[in-house]
Amino acid sequence: MKNRKEALLSVLGMARRANVLQIGQDIVKSSLARGETLMVFFAAEGESSFYRSLQNGRFAEKSTITVLPDISGSELSAAIGSGNVKVVALPLRSGFARSISQLLAEGGDVNE
Repeated sequence: MKNRKEALLSVLGMARRANVLQIGQDIVKSSLARGETLMVFFAAEGESSFYRSLQNGRFAEKSTITVLPDISGSELSAAIGSGNVKVVALPLRSGFARSISQLLAEGGDVNE
């Protein structure tokens, strides 16, 4: 049995290994500018000017923006095997995005 935090980090790690995960502000911003619909995730302390610009800017309609509860930037970085990551994104229609949406909606412990 995994708790929700471990399950979220596990899904993000799998998405990285599947080469689906977009990592970092510049890459996410470029993808949104190309018109991709994304589910964007910020680490718990990741509310930055980029976060505010996504919330209020022209990409707000094309993206789902989520602050990952109780997941720090260092935990996110470790889960995906990269350094100093505060923002990642998945294509909105991917199975990984659906899995994370379900985990966020369910809360609590997850049986696996």
